[in-house]
Amino acid sequence: MFFSGSTDTGCGTATSEVGPFYCPADQKVYIDLGFLKELQDRFGANGGPFTLGYILAHEYGHHVQDLLGDLAKVRGDQQGPNSAAVRSELQADCYAGVWASQTRRFGVTLAPTPEEIADAVDAAAAVGDDRIQKSTQGQVNPETWTHGSAAQRVKWLTRGYESKDPAQCDTFSGPI
Repeated sequence: MFFSGSTDTGCGTATSEVGPFYCPADQKVYIDLGFLKELQDRFGANGGPFTLGYILAHEYGHHVQDLLGDLAKVRGDQQGPNSAAVRSELQADCYAGVWASQTRRFGVTLAPTPEEIADAVDAAAAVGDDRIQKSTQGQVNPETWTHGSAAQRVKWLTRGYESKDPAQCDTFSGPI
């Protein structure tokens, strides 16, 4: 569901401050229409049409996690560099990479160009907890991370894209 400003969801009221998200209560993806511009203006990402595809694929990756029961692992472990929340976000990035590698196969779009993949990777890095914290707080505190570092996000998006295999997206086992 696309929204501007705010909207009611099964997870409560969402505002543009939240950005795109998946709500397991109503199993819907909510996309703030201003987020791509914010990604460019506030977080310094390149943007571009394929970046929006990455964002959508990431959020639908959370829906896949919900269907597989992986989101249930996050409930009690919300913060920290190795938390279930971070592992969930990195897995959604990996699933988005798998999607990006398969778009042509499923007729969704033409295969992304190397530049479009670079833009998606740039967007993933731009919303790494370390980069956001450094730009907004002047310091990085991994103990409060909920989405992972820029390097982790790039690693898992790239892993999904290069492997083309969702089975390679198990971020809940082993190091991330």
